Amino acid sequence: MATTLRRSARATAAFAALALGSTLLATAANAAPSEDDVEASRSAERSTSGQIAELEIELARVSAQAEEAQVRAQLANEDYLESQVELEAAVATAEKAQAEADAAAEELEAARTELGQIGAALYRDGAGSLSGITPYLSAESFTDAMARTNTLDRLGNRADSQVQRFDALRQVHSTLQRRADDSVAAQQEATAALAAAAEEAESSFAAAQTQVRLSNERREQLIGQLAEQRSTTVELERERQASLDAERRRREENVARNEALAAAAPAAPTSAPATPATPATPATPATPAAPAAPAQPAQPAAPAAPASPSPATPARPAPAPSPAPAPAPAPAPAPAPAPAPAPAPAPAPAPAPAPSPKPAPKPAPAPAPAPAPKTSAAQTAIAWARTQIGTPYVWGATGPNGYDCSGLTMRAFQQAGVSLPRNTRSQWDATARVPLSQLQPGDLVFWSNNGQRSGIYHVAIYTGNGMRLHAPTPGKTVEEVPMWHVNIMPYGGRV
Repeated sequence: MATTLRRSARATAAFAALALGSTLLATAANAAPSEDDVEASRSAERSTSGQIAELEIELARVSAQAEEAQVRAQLANEDYLESQVELEAAVATAEKAQAEADAAAEELEAARTELGQIGAALYRDGAGSLSGITPYLSAESFTDAMARTNTLDRLGNRADSQVQRFDALRQVHSTLQRRADDSVAAQQEATAALAAAAEEAESSFAAAQTQVRLSNERREQLIGQLAEQRSTTVELERERQASLDAERRRREENVARNEALAAAAPAAPTSAPATPATPATPATPATPAAPAAPAQPAQPAAPAAPASPSPATPARPAPAPSPAPAPAPAPAPAPAPAPAPAPAPAPAPAPAPAPSPKPAPKPAPAPAPAPAPKTSAAQTAIAWARTQIGTPYVWGATGPNGYDCSGLTMRAFQQAGVSLPRNTRSQWDATARVPLSQLQPGDLVFWSNNGQRSGIYHVAIYTGNGMRLHAPTPGKTVEEVPMWHVNIMPYGGRV
C-alpha cells in the first residue's frame, strides 16, 4: 500500500513537472517578437510590395509595346499599299506618255513623207535641185537642218509652211518622247519604292508578331510571379490584370474621346465669326450717325444726339444744296432741323443690326458641308460587312478569305455600287469630312499616329450607337465592337 502511495506521489510530481514545462514553453513561444523580427517582417512586406509594383509597371509596358508594334506594322502596310497605288499611277502615266509620243512619231513620219512629195514636185517643176530639202528628209540631219534656214527661201511658200509644220512636229515628238522616258524612269523608281515598302511591311509585320508573342510570354511570367507574391492563383491574377488593363484602356479612351471631340469642335466657331464681320455694313446706311447707333441698345441714343449736332454743323457746309431746301431760316433754324433728322437715321440702323446677329447662329451647323449619306448604300455596305464577321485579318488582302482594314471597307461599299480606293489614306481623300459628333451609320472613321493624313494607318465603318465594324489586326478577325478613340482622327469620312 505504501509502495502504491509512493508511486502515485511520484507520478503526480512528474505530471506537475511536465505541466510546468509545457506552460513555460508556451509562454516562451508566445513571447513578443523582437524589434529585429518586426523590422525583418516589414522589410519583407515592403520588398514584396515593391516587386509587385515593378511587375505591374512592366506588365503595362509590355502591353504598350505590343500595341505599338501592331501600329508600326499597320503603318508599314499602309505605306506599301500607297506605294502600290503610286506605281499603278506611274505605269498609267508612262503608258499614256509613250502612246502620245508614238502618235507624234507617226504624225512626224507622215509630215516627212508629205515634205518629200513637195520636194519631188518642186524638182519636176524645175524649181531647183533637192539638195535644199535633203536635210529635212533624213532623220540623221535634223540638227544640221536647223542651222540651214536659208533653204526655206528656195522652197517657196508651200514648201516653207510644210517645213515649218514638219519642224514643229519634230519638236513635239521630241518633247513627248522625253516625257515618256521620264515617266518610265518614274515608274522604275516607283517599282523600287514598292519593293522597299513591301520589304519594310513584311519586316514590320514579322516584328510585330514576334513582339506580341514575346509580350504574351513575358506577361504570363509576370502574372505567375505576382500570384506567388500575393499568395494567390495564376488564374485569379490573370483575371485581375485583365481588369486592370480594361480600366487603363477605359481611362485612355475617355481622354482620347474628349480630345477628338474638342479637336473637331473649333471648326464650328471658325466659320461663325466670319458672318458677324458683316455688321460692318450697317455703317453705310448712316454716314456720321452710324457709330452712335451701336450704342443704341442702351437706349441713351437720345443724349448722344446733342453730341452729334456739333460735328453735324461743320458737316452741313459741304452739302450746301441740302440746307437750301430748308425754309426761310438761314443759319439759326439749320441746327434745329438737325436733331430731327438725327433720330430718323437712328431707327434706320436699328433694324440693320437686328437681322445681322440672326444669321450669326445659323452658320454654326454650316461647317459640316458633308452631303447626307446615301442611306441605301450605307445600309448595304454595313449589311454585307456584317456577313464577313469572323473572317481573319490578312495583311494586304481584299477577300474573300481574309481582309485588311481598307480591303474590307473597299469591298463593303463595292457591294453597294460605290467605288472606294484601295488604301486608307486614299479613302480619306475620297470622302467628305464630317465631325465625329455628327457621324451617321456608313461613315468611315480613321486612325492616325500623328493626327495627320500622313499618319493614317487604320479605317473602320461606323455602324451607329457608338459601334464600329472593321478588320482589326493580325491574329484577329473581322468584328463589330465599340468605338475606340485613341489615335482617332477628329473627322470621319462620308462616302
